[in-house]
Amino acid sequence: MSVTTLTRNGPRTMLWRLTFPRVVTSEWIKLRSVRSTFWTYAVVLALGVGISALASLSVPASITDPMSAASKSSFMMTAASFGLYVGQLAVAVLGVLAISGEYSTGMIRSSFAAVPRRTPVLLAKSTVLFASSFIVGVVTILAGYAIAAPVLSGKGFTPDLTDAGTIWSILGGGLYLGLVAVFALGLGTLLRSAAGGIAAALGALLLLPVIANLVFSFTGIEWIGRAPQYFLNSAGQAMAGASSPLEPWQNMAVALVWAAVPFILGLVVVKRRDA
Repeated sequence: MSVTTLTRNGPRTMLWRLTFPRVVTSEWIKLRSVRSTFWTYAVVLALGVGISALASLSVPASITDPMSAASKSSFMMTAASFGLYVGQLAVAVLGVLAISGEYSTGMIRSSFAAVPRRTPVLLAKSTVLFASSFIVGVVTILAGYAIAAPVLSGKGFTPDLTDAGTIWSILGGGLYLGLVAVFALGLGTLLRSAAGGIAAALGALLLLPVIANLVFSFTGIEWIGRAPQYFLNSAGQAMAGASSPLEPWQNMAVALVWAAVPFILGLVVVKRRDA
């Protein structure tokens, strides 16, 4: 990339190296300069705090009587991160709009003209979306924990923010929110439509588990009954502290696969078709 400037001695060409950090900076400027980004993350934080507070207040004091220490810890993290399961929908919408909005306005042509290889553009978008969503997710769960801890401690729970399981649940919840953003970005890249991308993302998060449970209730097929534990939403709940039949690393792998598949397909497609 070169820029020509005029000086007293005539034109002079200034060379600017096109590096990935500069592409990331460009995408960060795009993301933070849009009002919807601020409001999306504000909604995630507000829902996380509000729903966690309601979930904690609605827990009866007698519920701890038959519970083990591990069950109490899992239950408490579930209450602290409960709002994240609703906030993920807002992040999914943001992930789709981050790319579909550029297609609808034609700005994507300018992005690809500045970065002809195209792949760094999508990688930079995913990096910015993942990092910002991860941070918001961690802050949201910490805020929910700060509200849930004093409420549940009076109902027989023993909060311990330094516990390894608690720390992992906080980081896991943030990681899940970042992966949801990348998952939605991949769908938006594939479909190049805000309506189609949002419908596909929300369908995978909300509708797919419902359909699987309905089919299982009518057919009784065993593998269909086990299928929901391999869905993105189930893996995310387990990463944020909910109990799961899968091991922690298996839930992590499930979420990574769900995020990676549409994103990789989006990388392939975006290089093969016109903007």
